[in-house]
Amino acid sequence: MLKMEKNFIAHIEKKYPRKPYEHYPLSVLVDRAFEELDELLDAYDLLDYEQMRQECADVSNIIDYIFEAATRQEVKK
Repeated sequence: MLKMEKNFIAHIEKKYPRKPYEHYPLSVLVDRAFEELDELLDAYDLLDYEQMRQECADVSNIIDYIFEAATRQEVKK
């Protein structure tokens, strides 16, 4: 549920595209995954469990986007 909520907020409030995998190159999505993972590790270092949950949702969402982008690239071949 948290993942869906974060996607909805990103689209409505931050004006992010509903399907980021259609709008951003795969390289940008992979770079973003490392940024999100760093944020998760920072929250872990602080033992901030709520922030860890938030960052896990972000990491999971970006991994989903990478999966979709990679799948679309593979289909184009």
